[in-house]
Amino acid sequence: TAGNEDISGNPYLYKDWCSGTVRFSSGRVLNQFKLKFDVLKNQLLLQFEGSTFAAESRINEFVMYPKSKSKDSLVFRKGFPNSDKGTEHTYYQVLFKDKVQLLRLFGRTIIHEQSLVVSSNKQHRRLEEAEYYYLLHNNNLILMPGSRTELAAIFPDKKEQLTAFIADQQLKMRSAEDYLAVVKKYNELIP
Repeated sequence: TAGNEDISGNPYLYKDWCSGTVRFSSGRVLNQFKLKFDVLKNQLLLQFEGSTFAAESRINEFVMYPKSKSKDSLVFRKGFPNSDKGTEHTYYQVLFKDKVQLLRLFGRTIIHEQSLVVSSNKQHRRLEEAEYYYLLHNNNLILMPGSRTELAAIFPDKKEQLTAFIADQQLKMRSAEDYLAVVKKYNELIP
């Protein structure tokens, strides 16, 4: 598209095509496609026998295997409640699923940079990676803040225990592992 010509950066979660599995809302599962996830558009792209096409809306889950022989997989699903950054059609990565769920939304922020060349008045734009973590609890999606003090406040019923846990574990809330630890702990604390 013409609008993206002056944007630098990678819109995809992985630059290379990954093997993966696609699950349709009908329950049908296919794994002959190569997958690529366009984070900027929150869109799944499929490659089959050299042809690339955008995934249709009937796909409600897909799994990506970034390393060919590795068991590491990323599960993406849609159909969650609306949030500040998404709708029921938005794909989130499912990091944890029990009484509560931890979801990660991969994003790209467009940063506007003024050209250093004075004669060129052209704006340059680059993509910066962003990640947002959500707690799914009682069918509500709650954005999890990056600040440790604010984070405990989104769990009013277990605020003291989680504040102590975050301090004890020296969590910085800068990685998926930190959010996962807090959500697993919360999941243990609730009935």
